[in-house]
Amino acid sequence: MPELLETTHSSVARGIVRPPEDVYYPDQREDDMGETSAHYLLIAELMQMLRMHLKSRSDVFLTANMNVYFVEGDPHKWVAPDILIAFGVPNRDRNVYKCWAEGVFPQVVIEVASERTWKSDLNEKLKLYEKLGVEEYYVLDGESGKHTGVPITFLRRKEELLTPMDASDGTAFSDLLGLRIVFSEGRFCLFEPESNCFLRTLDDAEAELDRLKKEIEELRSRK
Repeated sequence: MPELLETTHSSVARGIVRPPEDVYYPDQREDDMGETSAHYLLIAELMQMLRMHLKSRSDVFLTANMNVYFVEGDPHKWVAPDILIAFGVPNRDRNVYKCWAEGVFPQVVIEVASERTWKSDLNEKLKLYEKLGVEEYYVLDGESGKHTGVPITFLRRKEELLTPMDASDGTAFSDLLGLRIVFSEGRFCLFEPESNCFLRTLDDAEAELDRLKKEIEELRSRK
C-alpha cells in the first residue's frame, strides 16, 4: 500500500520543493498483486465504454492501473487507481502520471472492489484521494455488493471532503463525465443522457453485428 500524503495537493502541484531531476519513478512495482479475471474484465469493459465516450476529447486523459506519483522527489508516494480520468490534461501516452508535471491529480477515480482490496478502497484509499483533491470517487462491487454491501459506493467532493452520495438504487450520476453508472442484471453499464443511449462494449457491438447478419440472412432466405 502506498504511503499516505504528508502535504497538501496544492503544494504538490506547485512543486515548491525542487528535488534532483534523476529520481526514478517506476512504471511497474514489485509489490503489485494480481486480481481475478472478473475484476480485470469489469475494468476492461468500463475502459472500452469510457474511451468511446471521451474519444473526441484531446484534453482528457483516461487510463487504468497506472502508477500515480504525487510527491515530487519521493517515488514511495504513489497510488495506482483501477481507472483514473484527468481533465485539463493532454491525451497522450505516458509510462507514469506525475502530479507536479501534469498540474492536477485525476479528478475522477474508479476502484473495483475485490476480496483483497475493498477494505483499503473504503478506508486508506478514500482518505488519500480526499487529500489529493479527487472530485468524484466510485467503488464498484461487481459481485452485487458482496464485499462493500452495495454495488456502487459514490462520493462527491463538497468543500474539502469526499461526501457519500445516495446510490442505493444502483445508479450514480457523474457531473464531470455526463454519464450515469448503472448496475442492472448483474453488470455495470454507462448511460449517456445526451444521446439517451447506453454505451457499448466491444462484445455488445459484436453481438449487435451478429444479430444484424442473421436478420439479413433470414431476409435473403425468404426471397
